[in-house]
Formats: sequence, structure tokens, C-alpha cells
Amino acid sequence: MPKQEMQMENDIDQANLVHVKDEEDDDEISFVDLAAILWKHKRLILGITFAVLVCVLVYTIGSLLLPSDKSYLPNVYTPQATMLIQSNNSSSLSSLLSSSGLSSLAGLAGLSTTTGNTNGELAIALASSNTTLDRLNQKFDFVKHYDIRKKEVVFATRQEIKKHLKAEIDDKSGIFTVSFTDVDPSFAKDVVNEIVNILSERFALLTGSKALEQKTLLEKRLADVDSAINELEAKVKAFQSKYGVVQVDALASEQITILARLRSELILKEMEIENYKKVARINDPVLEQLNNEREGLLAKIKEMEVGTGSGSKVMPSQQQLPTIAFEYAKLERDLAVQTELFKILTQQYELAKFNAAGQEPVFQILETAEVPDKKSGPSRSMIVIITALVGFVLAICIAFIVDHIQRLKDDPETVARFKALSSKKGTV
Repeated sequence: MPKQEMQMENDIDQANLVHVKDEEDDDEISFVDLAAILWKHKRLILGITFAVLVCVLVYTIGSLLLPSDKSYLPNVYTPQATMLIQSNNSSSLSSLLSSSGLSSLAGLAGLSTTTGNTNGELAIALASSNTTLDRLNQKFDFVKHYDIRKKEVVFATRQEIKKHLKAEIDDKSGIFTVSFTDVDPSFAKDVVNEIVNILSERFALLTGSKALEQKTLLEKRLADVDSAINELEAKVKAFQSKYGVVQVDALASEQITILARLRSELILKEMEIENYKKVARINDPVLEQLNNEREGLLAKIKEMEVGTGSGSKVMPSQQQLPTIAFEYAKLERDLAVQTELFKILTQQYELAKFNAAGQEPVFQILETAEVPDKKSGPSRSMIVIITALVGFVLAICIAFIVDHIQRLKDDPETVARFKALSSKKGTV
């Protein structure tokens, strides 16, 4: 019994081998038949392929001959700008747990251990947000540029801008790229740079980089105040050099003292002259000298009252002292205000430096967009190649269909069956 079963199995295996060989022979025959069919209809295949190739060549060349605003396949340009987006990943605890192989513990603790540039994802979201799109439309009037005439003009405009706008982030390098495609390269460049400006403003508000901006503004303000202080100090120094004093109060006090001394000397001199006149002779030289000394004292008093002097140092008059005092007091007041302001700004600057310490700007512009001189599309050569291949495949399919129809016509049984069916339909 076992021998009979073994014999049956051997017969079955031999039968299977023969069947496999028959199938291989059929496949070879089928391949030969396919090649024969293709060779038989080679003119049809080549003719259809050539016709498709000519049509696509005429189509692409015609698009080049027409102006860009009227072409059905115009050249488009894609300027782009690159920015560096600092990553803002998960917390230090979750990062520590992830690096230690305890990510499951971080998950139980509710901490995310996934990596990725969340600020980059934020930049992508902001670039295509409605606020950004509306600001772009407000500046560049995309409704007119793309001739949008739909009822839902706001929605249609946003969708049209999104079709031409592209924003992407490289998580490894943190390089963020934004580009815009349009037939006008200069227009596309302006749109990209405006997007960069909008993103820079919004990141400054959203990511806390205000501390760096405040530090920069304080630095500029401190420089302005320091320049104002130097200018006021120079004016005060020139004022003091002009009048030869440090304080106007001291000048007034000195003038009063000198004037009082001169007036007392004048009184004494006049008393001396009156007393000498009692015993003096006519044309007495001593009396003449005393009169000359009195005239000298009167001249000095007049100089003190009217003011005199020239060059770098000037002796002001008594009438000028209030004006000079007011001018000097104003200079001192302005200098004191600027000095106090400088102290306050210095304190705020130190605080801003402390807040901005270790904080790098999240959004840094690496390259702004430029007007491209090379088109980004369409690739007419690729269109021609792909269309020609499609035409070739279509021609092969048509060749097989034609050959199959011819075989049906040459088969008497099929023709008779078709005639019989046709006659039955006619009778009915």
C-alpha cells in the first residue's frame, strides 16, 4: 500500500512538471505573439507617437511665443528667503528622561519627548495664517492681480495666495524657507520680503524677543542722552570761560563787592577833594591829581554798571546779571535733567541686559528674496517627454485593440455568431 501511494505521488509530480513546462511554452509563445503584433502595427504606433509629439511641441512652442500675460503656459519664477528659526523643544526634564531611555516615564508624567522645531511649525502656521494673507492682499491687491471675480472674494483670494505660497522648515538645521511663485519675478520678490517682515514682527510679539529690542532701543537712547550731556557741558564750560567765573552767584557777589568798594573809595576821594579845596591854590597840581583819581573811580563804576570787555572774557553789567543768571540756571537745569535721565536709562539698560542675557533671537533673517533671472517652471522638456511616452503607450494599446478586432473579423465562428445575433435583433 505505501508503494502504491508513492507511485501516485510521483505521477502527480511528473504531471505538474509537464504542466509547468506547457505554461512556460505558452508564455514564450505569448511574448512572441505580442512582439509580432507590435511589429505588425509599427507604422500605426510610430504614427500616433509622432503625431502626439508634434502636437505637444506645437503646444509648448506656442506658449513661448505668446506674451506672459496671455500665454496659456507662461514661465513662472519662485524667489525665496531663508531664515534661521531657533528650536523650542520640550522641557529639560522631558529631554533628560528621553535621553536616559525613560520616555515611558515621561509619558506617564504628561511630558512630551518628541523632538521637532515647534517654532518652525509656528512660522509655517503664521506664514499661511489669515492675518498674514489679508495683510499681503491689503498691500499687493491680489484681487486685481489675479482677477478674482468670485462672490466669496476674501476666501477665494486667500486660497489663491496659498496656491502660490510655500513655507517649509528643515528640522535638523532650523532653516526656514518661504517662497512665492508668480509670472512676475519682481512682484514675487516683493511678496516674499513682505512675508518675512510680517513674520519678523509677529515673532517679536509672540516669542518674547522684546527684551532684546528694548535693550537695543535703550542703547540708542543712552547714546542720544550722552551726546546731549556732552553738548550741555560744553556750553557750560564756554559760558564760564566767557565770564571767567564758575557760578553766576559768585560773579554777582564779586561785582557787588567791587562796586561797593569803588563807591566807598569815590566818597572818600570826594571828601578829600572838598577838604583840599579849602587850602588849595588855583591850578594846584595836587588838586588836579585828586580830580583825575576821582574821574578814574567814576569810570570804573560806570564800567561795572554798563559792562565792558571783549574777547574771550567779558565783564557783564549789573543790568545783564539777571539775564545771565537765568541763562546759566537754564543750562544747569537742562544738564541736571539729562544727567538724571542718563542715570534712569542706565538702570533700565542694565535690567534689560539681565533679561536678555542668554536669550538668542528666535527669528533671524539669513537671506532676503532677490529677483530671480531663471524660471522655476514649467519644464517644457519634461512635458514633451512625458506626453510622448504617454502617446507611445496609448499607441501600443490602440495597436492591440486593432489587432484584436482584426482577429475577430478573421474568425468565421465569431463572424457567424455576430451575424446570427444581428439577424435576431433585426427580426425582433
